[in-house]
Amino acid sequence: MKRIRMILGPLALAVGLAACSGGSGGSSPAVASPGSGPQIVAKDMKFQQTKVELPANKVDSVAFVNQDGAPHNVAIFTDSSASKSLFVGDVISNSTATYQIPALAPGTYFFRCDVHHEMTGSITAK
Repeated sequence: MKRIRMILGPLALAVGLAACSGGSGGSSPAVASPGSGPQIVAKDMKFQQTKVELPANKVDSVAFVNQDGAPHNVAIFTDSSASKSLFVGDVISNSTATYQIPALAPGTYFFRCDVHHEMTGSITAK
């Protein structure tokens, strides 16, 4: 009996530590670092920046800062009909994420929060 406890004790400890380690949950947004591109802030149920400029034909990062307790994201569409999405960011609450935006051809695009459709803005790729 003592031998079984000696084997099961460390095994249970290892399983417990592995479960609590956090690991990298592939879909979790990365934390934004200062100077990593434009920033979009959600506060008081609206976007503080409704016009954002990105370089055309180049992958770029956008820091999304959600200062609300409510869940928000940034989703980019070809136009305000929101029928064709080009990028959909993870929904986050009261935190910051860095979104990697795919290369956009020169032009103006529509963005919104998928949770609160009245939160909108435009992105110009130049």
